Amino acid sequence: MNAVTTHLDDLLMVLRASADLHPTAETSGTLQTQIAARLESLRPDLAAVIRSMDDWHADVLADFVAEAHVVAAALEYPPGRRSASDDTKVG
Repeated sequence: MNAVTTHLDDLLMVLRASADLHPTAETSGTLQTQIAARLESLRPDLAAVIRSMDDWHADVLADFVAEAHVVAAALEYPPGRRSASDDTKVG
């Protein structure tokens, strides 16, 4: 079994914990801290793993969460479907 399959529940938990966060490349350390804090009461073991990530892995985590937000937006507003922001465009 590959690592993604093995840790799918953990990845989903991380995504749920970060659902209302909006990561950027400059905030990977902050995101790491926020996710770990949110996971502490539910999964202290996973929170500890998140806290122990080095800078490179924290950046990967931020990219993962950011990409999840992009995919979620694409699911909400697929190509050809108008978004709420389209209604505010002038011209």
